[in-house]
Amino acid sequence: MPNRKKKKPNLSNTLINPIHQSVAYYFNDTNEVIQYQNNKYSLGRYGRYDNSSWLEVEQQLAALDDLEEALIFPSGMSAITSVFLTFLKSGDKIIYAKECYRNTKKLCETILAELNIEAIPISIKNTDKFNETFDYYYDENVKLIFIESPSNPHLYMVDFERIKQKLNKNTLFVVDSTFATPINFKPKYWGADLVIHSCTKYLSGHADILAGSVSGSYYNISKVRDFRNMTGCIISSQSASLLSRSLATLKLRVDYLNTAGLNIAQFLENNPLVNKVFHTSLPSHPHYLLANKYLTGHGSVISFEMNLTKEMVSQFIDALKIPYMGSNFGSYYSMVEQCSLFTYYNLSTEEREAIGISDNLVRLSLGFEDINAIIDDIKGAFSLVEHYKI
Repeated sequence: MPNRKKKKPNLSNTLINPIHQSVAYYFNDTNEVIQYQNNKYSLGRYGRYDNSSWLEVEQQLAALDDLEEALIFPSGMSAITSVFLTFLKSGDKIIYAKECYRNTKKLCETILAELNIEAIPISIKNTDKFNETFDYYYDENVKLIFIESPSNPHLYMVDFERIKQKLNKNTLFVVDSTFATPINFKPKYWGADLVIHSCTKYLSGHADILAGSVSGSYYNISKVRDFRNMTGCIISSQSASLLSRSLATLKLRVDYLNTAGLNIAQFLENNPLVNKVFHTSLPSHPHYLLANKYLTGHGSVISFEMNLTKEMVSQFIDALKIPYMGSNFGSYYSMVEQCSLFTYYNLSTEEREAIGISDNLVRLSLGFEDINAIIDDIKGAFSLVEHYKI
């Protein structure tokens, strides 16, 4: 019979931390249990509460956001849902950016509504109108402000500083900064209490995991952690380890993608087949000044409207050889979609028009392919449809 208290081998000088697979943890004696219960020892108790692979990447995420603590989740939507259900109760109000991810909007319109939580969407497309509408609706019953900025797919921005100045101490300011990443924007310095990322995108960068994160103060994160402990909304140790791997190269990747995005956006803006380009690096973007105030880089997602019919836009996309047709972004390969036929296909024409999704809107997410090769590929696709310009 082996001695159960015999110390297990531990090669502590490994450069890369191992994946911690265990859901069961042990204590050497009763005193150690008591010390753990009193937060004197940092030990594991059970797999729904603790995992060293989580802790490693959570520390990395908190450091990237310059906040005290972070938690990881199985997806960006699970992170958003956990935050909403942690801090909102029946009778509360939430104000959120209308141009947010469609499932965030659906969450507000369905689950929150069923819980008697009033969700107020405000468009961020026009800054002056947003500010005016925000001032009209904001009152002491608004317990949470949720802003996704830059937004998808138009990359709209808000004046974070102005929003924070309007809030009382009982309103939580939550920012989904997935499109910016901590490299291009740190919401903490502009008043955000909690910062959310869909780590599936830029932070992972390899399109091989689903993950989400929430960063904030010790106090706020402890509340979200209690919710995660209850619901079991946890990520696998393998995914946590892969995310940790990716964060080591995040700045290198984002710096390259910032450069690629700027080059391709400028190229597209100068083509007569393109009516409008949405990229915050361009002075033509409606929120260029806000982007210059808050962002240090502009990312690799470019949306653009073409001077073509719906059918010819489809032919343009079909003619592209480098980007894959799909809706992910922030990875090492390029992806492209005709928005109305892909992500927003199930919305009615009226619903799409309300959020600016036209039939000729294209979203291009750049990867690490050669920039000149991407430009040549786009030129080749342009040449096949240029005679059909509206």
